[in-house]
Amino acid sequence: MKRTTIGVLLFCLLVADSLLAQSLKDKVDRVFAEWNTTSSPGCALAVVKEGRIIYERGYGMANLELGVAITPQSVFDIGSVSKEITAMAMLLLVEDRKIALDDDIRKYIPEMPDYGHTITLRHMLHHTSGLRNYDDLFDLVGIPEADLTTDRDALELTVRQKGVNFKPGEEFLYSDTNFFLMSLVVKRVTGQTLRQFAQERIFGPLEMTSTHYHDDHTMIVPRRATGYAPHNGGGFEIDMSNFEQVGDGSVMTTVEDLFKWDQNFEHPVVGGPEAIRQLTTPGKLNNGQPIPYGMGLYIDHYRGLRWIHHSGEWVGYRAAFSRFPEQHFSTLLTCNCIGSMNPMGLAKQVADIYLADDFGQAEKANAAQAANVPATELQQYVGTFWSQEKGALRKFEVRDNKLVMVAPGLTYDLFPLGSGQFEALEADLEHRQKYVFRQSGKSDEFDLEAWEGGAPTIYNAVKGSLPDSSRLNEYVGSYRNDELEAVWKLVVRDGKLIRQQWMAEDQELQPAFPDGFIADLSEGQFLMHFNRDTAGKITGFDAASDMVRPMTFTKLQTIGTHQVLR
Repeated sequence: MKRTTIGVLLFCLLVADSLLAQSLKDKVDRVFAEWNTTSSPGCALAVVKEGRIIYERGYGMANLELGVAITPQSVFDIGSVSKEITAMAMLLLVEDRKIALDDDIRKYIPEMPDYGHTITLRHMLHHTSGLRNYDDLFDLVGIPEADLTTDRDALELTVRQKGVNFKPGEEFLYSDTNFFLMSLVVKRVTGQTLRQFAQERIFGPLEMTSTHYHDDHTMIVPRRATGYAPHNGGGFEIDMSNFEQVGDGSVMTTVEDLFKWDQNFEHPVVGGPEAIRQLTTPGKLNNGQPIPYGMGLYIDHYRGLRWIHHSGEWVGYRAAFSRFPEQHFSTLLTCNCIGSMNPMGLAKQVADIYLADDFGQAEKANAAQAANVPATELQQYVGTFWSQEKGALRKFEVRDNKLVMVAPGLTYDLFPLGSGQFEALEADLEHRQKYVFRQSGKSDEFDLEAWEGGAPTIYNAVKGSLPDSSRLNEYVGSYRNDELEAVWKLVVRDGKLIRQQWMAEDQELQPAFPDGFIADLSEGQFLMHFNRDTAGKITGFDAASDMVRPMTFTKLQTIGTHQVLR
């Protein structure tokens, strides 16, 4: 009788566990319901707990033309999630004693200009080098993502740059150039391409049989998902690239192979514990201030729990690598659509479902620290602020009784500390972005002091009217930047200012503030501000993105049939 009772209890427990697991899976499926159709692209998902995949599924279509559904075996480009793998390749070379992290990049790539300060491999791994982001530079040149570009093209553009964003080690600023150049270091040190080296030293040992660096745009990839973007008239269009440079991105893989990479953090087969420690240890600036980035990974917190993550964005592909190391929990996502899709946001929603109990206590602690700022008081901070030094805009809005900071590619809910001070709510608790509103000379206006990766930057409130259609002819003309070897032709069409360049599609420039316009890059936006002489005539403009500080374009003057600098 006793054995029967124990058996019944065990059976009931198994049933309860099974029902709970199914309930969690149903909640996850609802998160992806928008994409779980036969008429849209979507995502592949793997949920990892305690060393095993507890749920995996495909949502949506890998190929809309052929009617092929996404599965956990579908292959996607994971964009910048590749950086942590490139970082591991560099650490393996350190282990081999072929390089040292404090070596000057010019030791391996002597073509690089001497900017007056040593840029080390360590600076590059931590994104503290100051090197301008080559992807944004390609955009500013006018080279579309669908074009074919190679290592040579990217290197030639990089070495033409006469300046850097800042002195190495002074700030943290993400730049794809850092990790692209590492692919060249691997090649020059080992004689192997990064694709070959990673296959031999990383993907092979981890049995990641569906993974490679995609350095040949003609390569046939079995089970590859097509990248898509929303089409203006409804539906979707193909969004793919023929870029062949790697290191900063271009790993193609499946969520099942990413699981094998994820488990190397738990039980290191490749690199050993020391390499994992370096990947997941925050870097430091010259002044000793820690940054929220290790080597190819953000070292962060989410809802009070330690969170290691990186997202990937390239053409029509998106990816999210999300780990909660203390909970031994990971969410691995590969997706094939841009637009409204936010894979890291989806990954956090999956974590919300499985780690609800773990988040509880941490959230209570955060709530207790928040200053109580009424929504009516928050309204005084609403507005747009501009930094001429960085060529950047920061916009603040009130949403759901919270102050929200909006910038190209970024949206942060802000955590009030009182006295006009706020921190980014979901950034690392130790290294949060901090925003301080200070009274300007006028009692009803504020200036903004922003701490976003180094010394504070002062942003001034934007005042004055936006450029209207009646004034746009002032900006018409051709403008040149020698570092980019690029000429922009600006014309007015249908009451709008248009940027024209060879190869690139015509691009509308949106008025943003007096003499200032914004427009989209392949990722994020760029900002341009027109410069005037003492007589008020336009002499050129400065163009900048969040990863490229202002670069000056000078207006060309037409003399006869020739255009020359003014």
